[in-house]
Amino acid sequence: MKTIILDHIRIERTIKRIAFQIVEHCHEQDVITLIGVKPRGVWVAEQIQTALNEISEFNVSFGTIDIDDLSDLQSLKSIVEGHNVVLIDDVIKSGETMMITASAIVSLKPQLLITASLVDRKHRRFPIQSDFTGLTLATTLQEHIQLVIEPKPTIYLE
Repeated sequence: MKTIILDHIRIERTIKRIAFQIVEHCHEQDVITLIGVKPRGVWVAEQIQTALNEISEFNVSFGTIDIDDLSDLQSLKSIVEGHNVVLIDDVIKSGETMMITASAIVSLKPQLLITASLVDRKHRRFPIQSDFTGLTLATTLQEHIQLVIEPKPTIYLE
């Protein structure tokens, strides 16, 4: 049975709140880089980019990262090195994906790396946290949380 955790209205509101948190945290910067973790973190990052463009004067660079193919990191170097970077995923569970991708991003020498997610499940196995989180939710290990983008963005608990 699927239970709706966040409907499209709450997701939109959450994305705007995360965008405002990024503005407050990086207010002294002109340029910011958003990197979405494939697959669904890219969609979240795109939505945050749209919100940032509406509420700030940041010059926003955008990139993606795939945990299954980190061989092409050099393509991100020009938008990461020396910049403030926000690494974005849809759901954080164990922290493994965020830890691996954050480590890869750090190798490109950003000035600052912060993380954001729509949902944090708090089942950590790795020492990383989401700096900006839409919803923190205690679940069992057997439960699954999924962002479904079409027809309207919704986060379900199964």
